[in-house]
Amino acid sequence: MSKQNFLLGKGERLANPIAKKNSGGSKGLPYSFSFISNFMKDRVNEVESYLDGLREGACPGGNLVASITVHPRFISKSDYPYEFLRSAGFETVGGKSQWVEPKAWGIEAPPNNEAVTDTLYVKTNRKGLLGLIREIPSWDPESTLSRQLRTIEDFSIPSPGEKFKSALHQVEGESEVYELVLHGSGDDFILNSFFDYCESLGAEPVREKLRAGNGVTFVPVRCSAGIVEALSAFTFVRVTRKMPGLRTFRPAMYRAGVARKPSFPDEGVLNRNSRVAVFDGGMPTDSPLLPWVNYIEPHGIGPMHPDAIDHGEAVTSTVLFGPLTPQSKLERPFCQVDHIRVIDQRTGTDADFEFYDCLDRILEHLDSSENTYDFVNLSLGPDLPVEDDEVNRWTSELDQRFASNKSLAAVAVGNSGELDESFGLNRIQPPSDGVNVLSVGACDSSLDDWSKASYSSVGPGRTPGVAKPDGLAFGGCFERPFGVYSSSQGGLVGTSGTSFAAPFTLRSCIGCKTLIGDDISPLAIRALMVHRAEPGEHQRENVGWGRFITDTNNLLTCDDDEITVIYQGELPVGKYLRAPIPLPEEKLEGNVDIKATLVIAPEVDPAFVHAYTRGGLEAVFRPNEDKPSQGGDPNYPATDTFFSKSNLSKAAEFKLRGDGHKWEPCWKASRTKRGSSLVNPGFDIYYHNRDEGRKDDEAKPIPYAFIVSLKAPRVKNLYDQVLNAYSSILVPLETRVDVPVRT
Repeated sequence: MSKQNFLLGKGERLANPIAKKNSGGSKGLPYSFSFISNFMKDRVNEVESYLDGLREGACPGGNLVASITVHPRFISKSDYPYEFLRSAGFETVGGKSQWVEPKAWGIEAPPNNEAVTDTLYVKTNRKGLLGLIREIPSWDPESTLSRQLRTIEDFSIPSPGEKFKSALHQVEGESEVYELVLHGSGDDFILNSFFDYCESLGAEPVREKLRAGNGVTFVPVRCSAGIVEALSAFTFVRVTRKMPGLRTFRPAMYRAGVARKPSFPDEGVLNRNSRVAVFDGGMPTDSPLLPWVNYIEPHGIGPMHPDAIDHGEAVTSTVLFGPLTPQSKLERPFCQVDHIRVIDQRTGTDADFEFYDCLDRILEHLDSSENTYDFVNLSLGPDLPVEDDEVNRWTSELDQRFASNKSLAAVAVGNSGELDESFGLNRIQPPSDGVNVLSVGACDSSLDDWSKASYSSVGPGRTPGVAKPDGLAFGGCFERPFGVYSSSQGGLVGTSGTSFAAPFTLRSCIGCKTLIGDDISPLAIRALMVHRAEPGEHQRENVGWGRFITDTNNLLTCDDDEITVIYQGELPVGKYLRAPIPLPEEKLEGNVDIKATLVIAPEVDPAFVHAYTRGGLEAVFRPNEDKPSQGGDPNYPATDTFFSKSNLSKAAEFKLRGDGHKWEPCWKASRTKRGSSLVNPGFDIYYHNRDEGRKDDEAKPIPYAFIVSLKAPRVKNLYDQVLNAYSSILVPLETRVDVPVRT
């Protein structure tokens, strides 16, 4: 067998924290104090007039949530108007991004178009607003308080129409269920006031299904046509949408019974240490897959749904064995799988709440599990396209569970890719828009000639999290079905869907952990999948970072003229982490292709959609330590362009706020440089942090995974040269078990 060049680990041994050089100064303000004082007075008077016209009970106790839109030049965390908000008695309860065309820019060469900025939701009351307007004229125009006031672009109260997330079609006289999202995490006074308001309108809030947390409260409400707009006028309502249902768990089936029952292996799993959870529709009691499955039924779940059982078995088949063909010889699975049934016969019959019950079972199992799962598969979720200015409950709850370096979750993006693009109905579906999950779409082939499967939902994701899906894997199509095992059909069947692309990808991730062991973290495996993804010539919003490599041997090895180095650890607070790229002592000949991927799994603020991620990234490429920067400081050599927002989805560039790219938790880019120009090159990596959009005084170091590849076609033994030069530092991540290649 020929020599294999394994990935090089322990790159973090090369890295060191260094001080970050700060820059910047004061900004010219867009509005004078006299202008903004009069403007705020007029806006508050408009709010008062609007409130006077509301139905009784819509403004509970005179309390309300108003919106403050910040000028787009002042959306950084250092410009956060903290003193103004505190002095005005405003309590921030959320936020979002939105388009504005400022009345003035305050700079000599202003843009001639709109910009994306931040809108803060603030809790206040009518008495306090009137007092604020009386106080403002007495402020010192040059005080911090006044200067922050002068960065405010608008002040208003959201109208019912602004809260609708989709067309709310109803049949006259029929009662339907809507999901109303309230500001706050279940304040008793506000909730009781809302229930009273619903009763006064003849609407029925379903109190037992209320879910509160993370700064928002989800309330299902039954009502008839004509009531929804009046309900949305309640001043603490943030969002109104038709109650979403669960995605179908009845995938396309192209060929049934095309092969006899496959010959399953007699041996156990290769790795008994990894823990894998598949949340799905259940398993047949006589499934031949059960020897490798720990089947779990949550307490109180109803009888099985037959279609869901088929789906659950097919997904589990894929995690264990990958896509099956009549010619497949099934090898030992990488590890045992916990299959947790989260769907029952009530799921789909009462479409009002399938969305809630299914997620509750997932969260309860994750939270009560004694040991954290290394890998999780989710091939289900709400039938709802991603919304740019709001976060779905599925996404926010799961993002929080996976905000660490402990679990890797693969999530199917949905099969809505053939729906109406003009209305955004074909976009990825929650929770695949999560920033802490690996969102997987489907391609139509495992061969070189591949494209996105027509049914696979498309990006972009929200911001942060623009570059979604993260990538694609084979999910089947009519011409090339995806083979799974089906007990109901007595053998192999051909099917298709992102439901199978996701577990196929996860199987490859599990394989990496099985072969390498604890030397590679879940976050580093996720980074490796993104790093190795092959984009081809496809549009970013269709394929994300590209088609994932699903062959573990190809994932974990390099060519002779190539190195791939993995750096893992924690990014310090307030400092750069300088990560040198290891090179041989001699200059490299010819061109050198450099590719780098950087990933973190940050905490999130679901109520503050404009500032959703509490952590973000900045990476500066310094290719030549002998080339001074403009400041001449030898500790900070000249930089060269590498990571930039142009690396993100082209379709979503217009949606990025000015500093939006800094808050993306996943970056990937590549450059080609002359080998002779590289002198001790490296990256300075910085971790941005914030809390609800403002400075985070309690920020802690955050886990990261950074992967760098160099390919020098004219240096045929680059791998050996680097390994010899850094033999006491870098460690080849050699595989610990032999896995036969399936033919």
